[in-house]
Amino acid sequence: MNDESRALLSQIAKARETGILQETAALNAGFFDTEMEKLEKWAEDIKSSLEIELKELDKEIKFRKTEAKKIPNLEEKVSAQRHIKELEKKRNTLRMNLYQAQDEVDVRKENLIEDIEARLKQKLERNELFAIRWQVV
Repeated sequence: MNDESRALLSQIAKARETGILQETAALNAGFFDTEMEKLEKWAEDIKSSLEIELKELDKEIKFRKTEAKKIPNLEEKVSAQRHIKELEKKRNTLRMNLYQAQDEVDVRKENLIEDIEARLKQKLERNELFAIRWQVV
């Protein structure tokens, strides 16, 4: 093989390598965007549902406190306060769940970023599989 042919084949191989790297980068970018969007939607769904539940609990607690002030009987008043305390515990647990869910989303995002970073470090290897020699007779 002469130098001209060798240079042309090398040029074709480099162009193909560049194409493969660009295709892989585009696929990885699409994967990253899709997965990040899924995580964002999941996080928003969890946050919204917990916030709605928290608001409802806050309303109920406020209502129960108002009603407890109107109760004349001490036993019933204490019982009402006990129920309010249970609702407040439930509200606190929901708040902790909200923070834990946000932490879980952050962990998943970090894992996704690490996965993409690992994909970015991919190497392209070139191996000679065979060589053809010919001779014009």
